[in-house]
Amino acid sequence: MDVGHEIIKEQLFFRKELKERVYWFIKLRWAAAGAGLAGSWGLYLVDPNSPVWRLTAVALFIFLYNIVFLFVGRRLDKAETDIAQFQVFAHVQISADLAALFVFIFLTGGLASPIVSFVLFHVILAGILLAPVSCYIYALVIIIGMTVLMFMHHGDLVPAWNAGLANILFPGELDFPGVLVPYLAFCAALLIVVFLTTSIKMTLRFKGRELMKVSRDLEVSNAKLNSLYDMIKEIGTHTRLQDLLDSATRNAALTMGVGACSIKLLDRDGERLRFASTHGLSRDYLAKESILIEKSPVNKLIIDGSMYSIGNVQEAEYFQYPEDVKHEGIVSMLCLPLQVASKTLGVFCVYSKKPNRFDEADADFFSLMTDLTALAMERLNREKAKTWFMNKAAHQLRSPLGTLQSMLKMMSDGYLGVMTDQQTETVSRSLTRLAILQDTVNDLLVLAEERREDTPKPLEPVDLTAALNALIPMYQSQAREKDLELDILIDDDLPKIPAREKLIDDLFTNLISNALKYTPRHGRVDVTLRKGVVGTIRFEVSDTGIGIPDEDIPKLFTEFFRTENAKDWAEEGTGLGLVIVKDILDALGGSVRVASRLGQGTTVTCLIPISRK
Repeated sequence: MDVGHEIIKEQLFFRKELKERVYWFIKLRWAAAGAGLAGSWGLYLVDPNSPVWRLTAVALFIFLYNIVFLFVGRRLDKAETDIAQFQVFAHVQISADLAALFVFIFLTGGLASPIVSFVLFHVILAGILLAPVSCYIYALVIIIGMTVLMFMHHGDLVPAWNAGLANILFPGELDFPGVLVPYLAFCAALLIVVFLTTSIKMTLRFKGRELMKVSRDLEVSNAKLNSLYDMIKEIGTHTRLQDLLDSATRNAALTMGVGACSIKLLDRDGERLRFASTHGLSRDYLAKESILIEKSPVNKLIIDGSMYSIGNVQEAEYFQYPEDVKHEGIVSMLCLPLQVASKTLGVFCVYSKKPNRFDEADADFFSLMTDLTALAMERLNREKAKTWFMNKAAHQLRSPLGTLQSMLKMMSDGYLGVMTDQQTETVSRSLTRLAILQDTVNDLLVLAEERREDTPKPLEPVDLTAALNALIPMYQSQAREKDLELDILIDDDLPKIPAREKLIDDLFTNLISNALKYTPRHGRVDVTLRKGVVGTIRFEVSDTGIGIPDEDIPKLFTEFFRTENAKDWAEEGTGLGLVIVKDILDALGGSVRVASRLGQGTTVTCLIPISRK
C-alpha cells in the first residue's frame, strides 16, 4: 500500500470533517445573531435605558460578516483548497465571534452579563475543529479578556445598567478582592472544559484513524478477494495449459500489486526448471530458458517444498544467474512451490523492485493463489490424459466399427442370402446401435482434436453470416420433415471474427441440430445471429422443445451427460455436443449460457468476441 496515497486519503477525510463543521458553524451563527438581535430588543422592553442600538449594531455586524464567511466558504469549497486554508478560515471565524461576544458582554454589564458563560462554547468549538494547542490559546485569550473586564469593573468603566440581572458565574461583588474567587473558579472551569474537550476530541480522532485503517484493510482484502474470485472464474474456463498459466501470472501480478511474475515448470527428469509463463519480465531475463536446479539454491529449496521470500537481493549465491536478476531490477521476491498432494509441478514467483515488499499476509494470500493454480494445472493434466485416451480409443474403434457396419449392411441388403424377419430386425437394430457408436467416436475425435496443445492451429478471419447461410438449406429440409417452423434472423454487415471455419461449423451444427432433434412436431426453432454487447457477436438458438430440468443445467457441459427426458425422447445421442460447443467458445474466448423450462423449451446463447486480445 502506497503510504503517500494513504496520508492524502486521511487528510481528505479530516478536511471533509472540518469543512462540514465550518459550514455548520456558519449556520449556527445565523441563529446566534438572530437571538442576539431579539434579546437586545427584549432587554429594551424591560429597561428602556439599555444600549439597544449599539447591541443591534453588533448583531447586524455579525449578520454582515457571516454573509462574507458564507461567500468565502463557497469559494474555498469550489477551489478544492487544502486543509490548512480551512483551518485559517475556522480561526478567523472563531476570533471574530469572540470579539463580537466580548462587545456584547461589555455592553450588557461585563462580568455581570448573563451571556458570560457563552465564551465556553467557543473553546468547545475550537477543540472540535482545530488542534488542541489552538483550543488552549483561545482559552488564554478568554482569560485575558475576562481579566481586562475585571480591571475595567475596578475602574468603573463598564456600564452598570443591568447589574441586577442574574449571573451564575459572577453572582456576587465584582470589585477586588471579592471578584477573585469567582474569577479563579471561572478560569479553572474554562481550563477543565478545554482539557476534557481536547482529550475527547483526540480520543475520537484516534478512533477515527483506527476505523480508517480497518476500512482500508477491508478495502484491500475485498479487492484481493474479488481479484481471486475473478482469477478462479477465469482459470476454470481454460482448456489449454498455456492459457491457464498466462492467466495465472497476469492475475497474480495484478492482485499482488507487482510488476512481474513467473511460473517455471519442472522437466520430466526433475533437474531443470523452464519458464512456462511470465508477466512483466524482459526477453533478456528469459533468454536462458531453463535453470539447473542444482545451481540455484533458491529454486532447490522451493522445489523441496519451502516457501521462499527475499526482502533484499544481494547475495549472488542465491541464483544461478545473479547478474540477470540484478539487471532486471529485481530487489525482492516471493516464491512458492506449485504442489498437488506430494507432487511438485514447478515454482510460482512474484517479483518487486522495492525492498522487503512482501509480508506474512502477502505470503498467505499468494499461497492460496498458488494452490488454486496448481489444482487447475492438475485438472488440465488429467483432462489431457483423458483426451489422449479418448483419442486413442476412438482411433482404435473407428476402423472395426466401419468394417462391422459394412458387413451388416451387406447382410441387410441380401448379398449374403435371404434372412428371416427376425434376422432382419436384429441386423437393423445392430446397425442403429453401431451408428450411435460411430457418432460417439466421431465426436470424441472432434473433441480430442480441439483439446490438442501440441499443434495449435492459427485463427483466421471467418464470415459467420456465410457459414450460417451455408447450413440453412440442410436444416430447413430437416425442419420440413418434422413440420417444424424454422426462423433464421441474421443482422446485416456483421464483421468477421478470428476463428476457424470448422470450429464455427461445429458450433452452429451442434446447437441447431440439437434444437431440431428435441422439438416436437409443429414446434418452432428460432436462430439469430446479431451484434451482442460491445465487442461481441451473439448467436442464439431458441426452441419450443422438451426443455431441461433445472437441476440438470449445470451438468450439460459434462462429457457423455444426457438428461433423462432427452434419453426418453431420442435413443441416439452422444452427450458430447454441448461439451464441444463449450470447448470451441473457450478456444475463441467466448461464453455460452443455457436457459430452459421443462416442457416449454430451451435457449442457448453464445457470445463470440469480434477480436482477441
